[in-house]
This record gives sequence, structure tokens and C-alpha cells, in this order.
Amino acid sequence: MPPTVRTVLVALGALLGGAGCSAAAKDSVPDAATQATDGSTTPAVDGGGPGFDAGPPVFTATFLTLDTSQYLSAPASGVGPLTAAGAPGGPGEAFLLTDLTATALTAGDELHIATAAGGVLSAADGGGGALDFAALTPGPDETFVIVHVDGGPGPIESGDEVALQTEVTKNYVSAIDGGGGEVLANAPWDRSWETYVITLSGGGGLDAGTSAGDAAVPPRERVLGFLASIQGKQSAIGVEDKDSTNPEADSDTMASMAGDAGSPSFWSADWGFGSAAGPAEREDIVEEGIKQWGKGAIVQYIYHACPLSWGSDEQGCAYEGGTDPIDGSYGDLTDAQWTDLTTAGGTLNAVWLARLDTLATYFQELKSAGVAPLFRPLHEINGQWAWWQGRPGPTGSLLLYQLTHDYLVNTKGLDNIVWVWNVQDYSTLASDVTVYSPGPSYFDIAALDVYDGGYTTGNYTAMLGAAAGKPIGVAECELLPDPATLASQPMWTYVAMWPDFFSDDTTLIPQLFADAQVLRLGAMPGWN
Repeated sequence: MPPTVRTVLVALGALLGGAGCSAAAKDSVPDAATQATDGSTTPAVDGGGPGFDAGPPVFTATFLTLDTSQYLSAPASGVGPLTAAGAPGGPGEAFLLTDLTATALTAGDELHIATAAGGVLSAADGGGGALDFAALTPGPDETFVIVHVDGGPGPIESGDEVALQTEVTKNYVSAIDGGGGEVLANAPWDRSWETYVITLSGGGGLDAGTSAGDAAVPPRERVLGFLASIQGKQSAIGVEDKDSTNPEADSDTMASMAGDAGSPSFWSADWGFGSAAGPAEREDIVEEGIKQWGKGAIVQYIYHACPLSWGSDEQGCAYEGGTDPIDGSYGDLTDAQWTDLTTAGGTLNAVWLARLDTLATYFQELKSAGVAPLFRPLHEINGQWAWWQGRPGPTGSLLLYQLTHDYLVNTKGLDNIVWVWNVQDYSTLASDVTVYSPGPSYFDIAALDVYDGGYTTGNYTAMLGAAAGKPIGVAECELLPDPATLASQPMWTYVAMWPDFFSDDTTLIPQLFADAQVLRLGAMPGWN
């Protein structure tokens, strides 16, 4: 956003709320054709209504080869070939099975098979050869039938011997040489190479609001499984709650605007800086996140990080003379400073890690409470208005994202975080999604902020490509997508607005909450 526009938003906000968000052209409006409303939806009430679909059940499963006792395995990135060389407990050996046929896993059911990272298993040409986690969306080539080997019809349970058959060509998934390497969909029979011992975690799915809260499934996997189950069918809806002293106020406003249609199913807050970054304020948003999780909402945190010149204590960082302290013109780094930031042992690197140490204490509280929050750091990474943005290439902004991820996950042990990589809809988006991508192994969700280019087909396609089969979302926007736009772009798993623009969405909010494509809070399955 241009500094003059940002200054206006600063004057309107309070404390952290003044940080607003987002880069250029918050006042620009997406194409009018994409924002037209048709008013043709059927009203629904909170807790489900006409057209509500909780989605097919999703199971967590592993497959052990019969001959060599190795596991079917996906690459750590979630994208790449299926192999049969996995060891027990490896991260790539647990798969999410979406049961398209029934609410209980049963012989003959049709499945989509995905990794927790989001890759969808695809049989090239419907079967006969390669198997790869590379599909953007599931279709016939990504549909498999589960066979109960020598078990006949009926339910499938942990310990059963099963086979997987392609739906299109009826070929079986075969671990070549019984396991240890290549897996192909080329067998005409289900003999030992095609037989696997299945283990089911919890034996549930995301149907009827039960197994999303299955304690046998880690919270992070529950969130990813849920997003996979609604992708292409429904979108959660929410708003960024900016006021750290009242972190439900904006959600309450959105619910009030929706009327009797319901409450937001997506909640987000900011770790922030200045007076909003004190221990008491951050504890408030941790407590609110736990509360929202308990209600069944998707929980997210973002981080408007103060310039590193302020050191590790961000409470002194504040707006001065109408100047935004995170604006690039105020806190930009030289190339030498950026190198110092991204190099282990650097002075600025130590400052950044000290800040992450502080945030880690709050993420640990969330982990201890069983909460798996989305985290959207370095948001709008392709922008130019904040100090962390706009540095292209492998040593630029994406490297800081990678360092942040690795420190919180590997060093601090925070395996409960669902990682969101976020870009804005600039005219350069088609190339930005490559230039600024940290790689699919570093994010679980690819999210777009919509202020500039709008809900165009090109922007939608760019995000699907960047996500490499993982969920996509609208993390922030001025104008929410109308029901017609959601119908034409059904892969958005959530849409969240920036609350400065409530007055722009007075018509859209009640329409969306009344639309069967949109998940309200009462229609969420629940996590506990």
C-alpha cells in the first residue's frame, strides 16, 4: 500500500490495529464482473442448513508391503513419486484417504489418497505405469478402489491385507520386487507385490463432525485432513481480529452483519509489535485462540514484525509522526544487513531468532492445549512495503521464510504449526509464485491476499499451480468473493477479510453466510 494510504489506515486503527496490512492498492477494487452478486443462494442457518455438506470421511493410514515389510512412502515435500522404501514412523508414510463411497472404510470404496502435505496421488493415464503425488485437484486418474485381499466385502480394519486398484484401468498398485523402491500401477492381479497391511489411525474421518476431533490423530493432521475434505466443495469464512485487547470484536461484528445466518468459522490474530506485543496482550490472543479452537474454528496467527533495528524487544516499536514502522521506507535493510540476518551467527540473525524464541513460548502454549494454528509469517512476501518483502531469489525473502520455519519446527519442536505461505495479487503474481516460493516442503497452504488484481482466473490458476496440490486460501481481502466467484473458483478452502473494509462488504457478508458453499462456525466438525 502507498504510504499515504497506509497513514490513513493508521489513523483509523488503534495500537496494532493501525498496522492494517498489505501492500499496494488496498483501495483498488477487483474486476466488477467478479464482484457482482446474484442473490440466488438459499438461506442456511448456523449449524448446517440447505445444501450443507460436511464432506466425505478422511482416514489416516499406512501401507506395509507384504514381502519386505517396508512402507509405501511419499517424498517429504508431498510432491513426487510413490515408493515402497519407507521406514516405520517416517513422515511420508502416513496418508489421508478420502472415502468417496461411504462413512466407514469398506472393501470396494473409491478413494482419493493424499499426503498430509497436500499432494494427491495420481496414476498416469488412469493406470498402467507411474504413480506420482503431483495432481492439483483429484479426478478420475486420482481415484482408487480399496480391495480386501481374501477378505471379501465388509469393513476394513487395521491389520487387514488390502490392495489398491486404479478406478480407470483397473490395474493394481504394485511394489516392484515386493518393495524397496519403485511402485507402479501396472499389475493385472493382487498377488504379494500388490498386497499391503493397512494401519488406520483412529478409524474415523471428517464426517458428521466426529473424527476431526479424534485424539488418535495429531491436531495438525486433523486440520490438514479437514481442509482436504472441503477443498473444491466449501470454504470457511472469517476476518482478521486486529484488536489484541478484544480479540473477538471483529468476528462479532462479522457475525452481527451476517444476522441469523451464523458466526465466522475462521479466526485470526496478530503477534504484532508495540503495545500490542506485550506478554499480557499476546497471552490474550493465545487464550482466544484456544477458545476459538474449542468452538471448532480454524485458528491462525500472523506477525507484523517490527524492523530489526528495534532489537529483540518489540514493545518500544510504535508509529511515530504518522510513519509506519514496518514500512519499507522506514525499516529496509541493506544487502549487507540482509546477509547478516540470514547467516547463522549474524547480529541480526540473533535478533530474529530471539524474537522467534519469544513467539515459540506462545506456540508451545497452543501446542500444550492441543491447538494446531495456521501461521502466516512474512505475509505478502512479494510486496515492497515491509522490510521482509520483495527480495527475489534463493538468498532473498524466501530464505528468511525457510529459516523461520526450520527454527520453529526443528529447533523449537513446534510440530503443531500449519504453515501458510502468502503472496499478494500484484500484476507480477504469475512469476512471483515461483520467484518467492520457499518450496512446497516449507508450507502447507498457499494463500493469496486480494487487493489489487482481484479474483481473476489467472490469479486463481497461479495459486493452484504454486500450491502443487496443497490447499489454497484467501488470507486477506477488501472485498470478499461473491457466491458466483466461489462457484467458479471452488478450491479456496477459506476466505478472510481485513476488517477495515466492513463497510465495503455489507451486502456480500450476509449473502456468503447464507450460501451453502460457505462453512459457518456451527457447521464445522469440531476439533476436540
